[in-house]
Amino acid sequence: MRAATLNGPRDLTVGTVPDPVLPEGWALVRVAYNAICGSDVSLYNDVWHGAALPAVPGHEWSGTVAETRSPLVSPGDAVAGDIALTCGHCHWCRAGQVVMCPELREFGFTDPGGCAEFIAVPATNLVRLPPELDLLAATQTEPLAVALHALDRVGLEAGESVAVLGCGGIGLNVLQAARASGGRVVLAVDPVERRASVAGSLGARTALSDAEEVARWIEEAGPAGLPDVVLDACGEPDAIRLAAELVRPGGRVGLIGYKVGKRVEMPAAQWPLKLMSTIGVMGPGRFMRRAADLLADGAVRTDRVITHVLGLSEADKAFRLADQPGPDVIRVAIRADG
Repeated sequence: MRAATLNGPRDLTVGTVPDPVLPEGWALVRVAYNAICGSDVSLYNDVWHGAALPAVPGHEWSGTVAETRSPLVSPGDAVAGDIALTCGHCHWCRAGQVVMCPELREFGFTDPGGCAEFIAVPATNLVRLPPELDLLAATQTEPLAVALHALDRVGLEAGESVAVLGCGGIGLNVLQAARASGGRVVLAVDPVERRASVAGSLGARTALSDAEEVARWIEEAGPAGLPDVVLDACGEPDAIRLAAELVRPGGRVGLIGYKVGKRVEMPAAQWPLKLMSTIGVMGPGRFMRRAADLLADGAVRTDRVITHVLGLSEADKAFRLADQPGPDVIRVAIRADG
């Protein structure tokens, strides 16, 4: 089969690789599309952890079952898949936090991912997609599940106010998931004006890109008017500091995005003096099914998130576009059939 292979930093080639092996309990999926995540871009630049090169990248994929050795799925089923390969029996696996499994492997990082014509995965990782869900839109099942996991972790309740920092692919999914869950998105922030504008069109009451405007918004809101929950989807140190400043006293900060190797300096007294909670989030948790249903229902728009689609033969161009996006680029997807 044909696949994109990351041989080393920024060295991505497309060629023929061995067909996947299909163990008992697994399924072979013909990939339709794979969207490029920020973590994929970090891997491309060799600033990621837990990866083994050479690697076939990609974990935000959708496709159709071509062959199965499990009764859980049938040939022809449209599916998306969870990223994680785990032991299945440790404390973390039993608790549903599989990304903390000590034996964790991940498709697209340690095991061949979705930038290929086919991918082999355990059938237990698959979620059947509603028939009305377009396969390009379905690439957002995994990142939307990450967003829903984040809302669950911070305990968002209907009617609570939310701010979203970072309006890339994850941030826009977080924004829409918060609204679909009954949250009021009062603020979205991204330094790229176009992305902030898209956040406004997707329901953020105020969308800002200028740091001075954000500072004025905080001053005018006052402590009582600050958001109950702040969700950071980018992981930049400045954004994490802003999240701590932006959340109301007694509120919760959810950290979703992260940058390997970067450090954040903050006053240690900020947590007790503000009585705030900071909660880390990683992976889709148990929310793949819910994410697929929200996408099928039209509660989350992907046409404003996925801005560019390139063929598999142009995988390196797609990664370079995702790595150094222009103002109109948010999520880049690769069409596996070329």
